[in-house]
Amino acid sequence: MQRLALLSRAFATVFPRFLGAFVLAIALLTGAATGQAQEKWFQTTELNPGLPPPPETLDRGTPMAALESFIYLTDNGHYSDAAHILDLSDLPQGDQAVIGAERAFQLSVLMERKVVVPWRRLADRPDGWLSGSAEDNDTGRVRRSLLIDRLELGGHDVPLRLNRIKPGEDAEPVWVFSRQSIDNIPHLHAQYGPTDLETMLPDWLRIRAFWGMYLWEVLFLPLLVVVALTAGWFAFSIMRRLGQAAKRRWMRFVLRSFRWPAAIVLCAAIIGTATSRVLVVSGFIDAVLSPILLIAYVTAAALAIVFTFDEIFDRISPNNAYELADPMNAHMRSIATTIAAARKGVIVIAVLVASGVILVSSNADNTLGLSLLASAGAVTIVLGFAAREVLGNILASIQIALNRSARIGDQLIFEGHFCTVEQIHFTYVQLLNWNGTRLIVPVSYFVSDAFENWSIEDHAMVRPIILTLSQNADVAALRRVFFDLLAREDPDDVKPMDKAKVHVLDQDAFGIKVRFELPTDNAATFWDIECRVREELLAAAARMEKEDDVRMLPPAPADMGTP
Repeated sequence: MQRLALLSRAFATVFPRFLGAFVLAIALLTGAATGQAQEKWFQTTELNPGLPPPPETLDRGTPMAALESFIYLTDNGHYSDAAHILDLSDLPQGDQAVIGAERAFQLSVLMERKVVVPWRRLADRPDGWLSGSAEDNDTGRVRRSLLIDRLELGGHDVPLRLNRIKPGEDAEPVWVFSRQSIDNIPHLHAQYGPTDLETMLPDWLRIRAFWGMYLWEVLFLPLLVVVALTAGWFAFSIMRRLGQAAKRRWMRFVLRSFRWPAAIVLCAAIIGTATSRVLVVSGFIDAVLSPILLIAYVTAAALAIVFTFDEIFDRISPNNAYELADPMNAHMRSIATTIAAARKGVIVIAVLVASGVILVSSNADNTLGLSLLASAGAVTIVLGFAAREVLGNILASIQIALNRSARIGDQLIFEGHFCTVEQIHFTYVQLLNWNGTRLIVPVSYFVSDAFENWSIEDHAMVRPIILTLSQNADVAALRRVFFDLLAREDPDDVKPMDKAKVHVLDQDAFGIKVRFELPTDNAATFWDIECRVREELLAAAARMEKEDDVRMLPPAPADMGTP
C-alpha cells in the first residue's frame, strides 16, 4: 500500500508537466504551420517610389504575366515601363527612373542570350500555385519566390528570381524581379552582353533567324565546329608524331597517354572560349553547348586517367603468351590476370565517377538537369535492355578475373582446340590457337561452357598413347623401348617417371590394345613428345617384326583377306 501511494504521488507530479509540454509542442507546431501558411509574399512599405506610376495595362499579378509583360515591353523598347517589373529597392530613389530603365535593358539582353525561361514552372495564378504530381516539389504549394535561372558569375552561380511583394497594407501583391537579382545585372551584362566584335558586325547579321538565334550564330557555329575539330585533329597528330620520335621513355609515355585528352580539351576549349568571349551565343545555344562541353572536359579527364593507368599496366604486366605458358611462370600468369582485372576496375571506376561528376555538375534547377534526373530511370532501363549482352560479358570478364578460372597464359582445351589465353577483354576472350590463329570467344559464352585448363594448380599430366598390336606382339620388348625413349627426352619435360606405365587395355579379333602412359610436366611441349614417342614405338614394332619374324602389328586389310 505504501508503494502504491508513492507511485500515485509521483504520477500526480509528473503527468501535469508532461501534459503541459505536449500541449506547448502542439501549439508551437500549429503556430509554425500557421505562420508558414501566412507567408504568401514579402512585405514592404513601398515599391520603387522613384518611378512614375506604372501603366494601367501592366500586369504583374502572376509570375507568368509579369515575365510576359517584361518581355513584351523590352521587345518594343519600353524600358522605362519594364522597370516597374524590377525591385529597385537598393537604388537611391532619385536614380531609380534612369538606372531602372538601364537595368531593364541589360536584363532583356541577358534574357535573350543566356536565360532559358522555365515556362512550365511559371504559374498563372497570383499565389504561384502549380497543379501536378505530388512528387514534384514545385507543385501543390503557395510560393512567394520563383527561380528563373542560374548564371555563373565570379566562379559561382547567382540566381535570377521573381518575388511576390506586397507594397503596403492596402496594395495588391505583385511579382517583380528580386532586388538581389537586380544588383547582379550589371556584372552579368558585362560578362554575357555583346562583345566588341559583335557590335562591329553589320546589322543584317544581327537579325533573328530561327529558334531565337541570330543570323551570325547560324553562320558562325558550323564554322567554329569545323575549326575546333581541325585543331583537335592537328593536336592529336602532332602528339602522335612526337611520341614516335621521342627518345626518352617517360616522354613517350606522357605523349601516348594524353593524345586523345589533349585533342578533346583543345576542341572544347576553342568552342567554349569562342562562344563566351569572342561572340556570346544565345541562351538556347548555350543550354545545348554547356552540357556538351562539360561532358567533353569530364571525358577528357577520365580518358587521361584510364590511358595513364593503361600505360603503367602495360609496362609492369607480362604480355608474351608463350612465356606465360611456361609451367615455371604460374606466378606471372596470376600477376598478368590481376593486372587485367585492375585495368577493368580502373575503367569501370572512371566511367562511374565521370557519370557522377556530370550529373552532379548539371544544374538541377535547369531544364537540362531536370530532364536528366527525370529520365534517368527510363534511360537506364532502355540502355540495360539494349546492352544486356554487353553488360553480361563485362560482368563475366570481371568474374573470370576474380575467380581465375582462366588466367592469361593458361593453356587449355576449348571445344577441341588447344589454346593459350592471350587476353581477357571486357566483352571477349582472345585465345591463341596452337596453329597460330586466334579464337575470339564472347566472355559470357566462354564462362558458360566447360573447358580443360591444363595450367591451373598442378600442371603435370599423363598423356595416353594407345596402339593396336598383334595378338602375338611382344609387349615387354615395346615396354623397354618406351622407357628408353623417355630416358632420352628432357627430364624437365618428362616427369615424374613413376607415372610412366604400360598397360594392355583390351583384346579382340583385331589384336590387343596397349596404352603407353607418358608423364609430362609441360603442356607446351607434350604434343611434340607424344607424337615423337608414338612414331618411335611404331618404328620399333616394325623393326622387331622384320628382325625377329614375329608379327607385332595387326595385319593390313589386304593381308586379312589372304588365306
